[in-house]
Amino acid sequence: MESTSERFNRLQYLTNEIMFHDPNKNFAALVESNRNLFKGFKVVYSTFNINNTFSGTCLKSIEDDCAVLKKFFYGTGLLYYTDELYEKTKVEGRIDIPIDYSLSLDSNVAEKFRIWEKGGDLSAEKSRFEELVHFIKDTKVDDKGQGFNFDYNFFIIENLLDSMKENNHRPFNSIRALKRFDHLHYERKKFDIDKPRFTETREEAGKRAIETLHTYHSSNEGFKFLHRRKGLYLILLKAVVLKQQRSLTLSEKMNELTLFSLNSLGKFAKNELYYCWKMLKYGDKLRFFSDPISQLNKKSLSKIKGMSWDLFAFRYQETLASKANIGEFYVPFFASFDNRFVDLAAACPIRVIIIDDQDKRVITLHLDEAEFQQELNSSLSPETLNTLQDPKAKIARMNSTVTDKKLDTLISSLEVEINKLC
Repeated sequence: MESTSERFNRLQYLTNEIMFHDPNKNFAALVESNRNLFKGFKVVYSTFNINNTFSGTCLKSIEDDCAVLKKFFYGTGLLYYTDELYEKTKVEGRIDIPIDYSLSLDSNVAEKFRIWEKGGDLSAEKSRFEELVHFIKDTKVDDKGQGFNFDYNFFIIENLLDSMKENNHRPFNSIRALKRFDHLHYERKKFDIDKPRFTETREEAGKRAIETLHTYHSSNEGFKFLHRRKGLYLILLKAVVLKQQRSLTLSEKMNELTLFSLNSLGKFAKNELYYCWKMLKYGDKLRFFSDPISQLNKKSLSKIKGMSWDLFAFRYQETLASKANIGEFYVPFFASFDNRFVDLAAACPIRVIIIDDQDKRVITLHLDEAEFQQELNSSLSPETLNTLQDPKAKIARMNSTVTDKKLDTLISSLEVEINKLC
């Protein structure tokens, strides 16, 4: 019987095998030569070559169907692994895989639903909004769980605090419009974007919106997501401050950032450190990072905060990947009218998600993960390594809880520092 620690070690070995596997080489060969490592795990593998013995999904064809959609993974297609699928594929060849496609909205798109539902002018976004409406309604989930789930939970989380303000009705109005959209009378050939008909009144949709908001306001789940986003924002702020310190090398900055993560968040925040490494090393060449921080000014804090929400959208999708309950696999897309998520996918290309359903672990690997981890490991000082590896320190971090108050204090201090740099 495999122990929890043995399973975790095997997961780490699998992570390394995938990380160092040439993305241009065959995925099936990787599985075949590491069958014992893959056993019991689920893998979603992004590639530009889906002409493989494994069953796959073409991401490019989905994006071609609706230009508003932005894919989560870097490649043009996905390949999937579970023990059952692997054995079945070897016997039957290409097989059908139950997949949960999910479409989340950024705030800009969600706001368009509010404007449209009340009869407002969509102006320049009208044609793209109509394309999105057609896509959602034409690809609704069928009896087998295939199709796209229309998910606006991320929008609710992003606007959770605003929705609790007494005089701010915008989040409620947007959610009501999204609820009412569920009851849009839709016939593709007769549908007129300028004259939508709903089979539910605004009052009925409003009651459902209130119920949804009450669920979020009275539960800790949404606030846990906000807490995680706040931690990401904190590490990002620290990286922006370090970026201005020209006398420090990249290794010195990453070492300091790792210590800051351990001391402020109480954990080794691997994905957050990856984002910051990418910004510090390549940020000037990548539009996603360069636009907000190429030159600090009075608008920089607002842009950094927006950047943290975009990055957190990726973390949110990663979390959902471990909770897929409609299909074997969860394949996320975002709907956005700007290119932020295109720029983000180019800056931080996601190659693989490894899911351990048994021990509730999810590991995300980026296309340049090996480069990042090698540089990060070589940058850590003996003192930092001791802090990371000290068993007592590890236990202390595991048992400690970082409060919102502490995060707010640290964030406020760094925001003041950035404003001074401006």
